[in-house]
Amino acid sequence: MVKLEEVSAEQFDDVDRQTLSDDGDDNYSDFSDDDFDDDEDESILDRIAALKEIIPLKHRNRLASGASTLTSWSKTGATFVGKSAWVITTSMLLLVLPLALEIEKEQALVAYEKEAMQQQGAQQMLVGQQPGQPQQPQQPGQPQQLTPPGF
Repeated sequence: MVKLEEVSAEQFDDVDRQTLSDDGDDNYSDFSDDDFDDDEDESILDRIAALKEIIPLKHRNRLASGASTLTSWSKTGATFVGKSAWVITTSMLLLVLPLALEIEKEQALVAYEKEAMQQQGAQQMLVGQQPGQPQQPQQPGQPQQLTPPGF
């Protein structure tokens, strides 16, 4: 921490004259090299902590309350998002996934039936239409006559 002490102009002039008369040096400066040696012992955290005195207490309190409010809202929002994601994920697994699997099974069954119908139609075409025989309409209720290929 920095301790401030008020020095009057008369005391400063007295110290200034006394220093000049003792040194006898014309290259006198208000700043000495010894003042900068103390700064090396001070860490960055100490300097940042000392900066808080620059900001008035009222403003510091307002900034601190704003930061705590922002932190609180952020935690609440993150908790809400996490819980919502959990609810949505579990709902999807329990409700939508079985539905999607059943729809996929139904589509596979429809595709299988379609393929079976195409194969049956192709078989009927091969069996029913032999060269040289006219096609006869089939009566309902009569069993279909199957003729082996090549006859």
